[in-house]
Amino acid sequence: MIMGALDCFGDKVMSFFIGVILVIIGVIFFIVSFTVLPIFGLIIAIPAFIAAIPFLRNAFRAACEYYGW
Repeated sequence: MIMGALDCFGDKVMSFFIGVILVIIGVIFFIVSFTVLPIFGLIIAIPAFIAAIPFLRNAFRAACEYYGW
């Protein structure tokens, strides 16, 4: 089965948006960690940045993942 260019477009767009949302959450809590909540902000910001990496990496991958169904 040959996959077309748009077969996994929805997956890539969803991964991109989830990644961007996680980065925005990370930036917000990183800024808050300097002003309001020093430890709590970093506890939320660092995992949000780490969680965004696989979503953004998947969004810009050239090939689609095949799940077998």
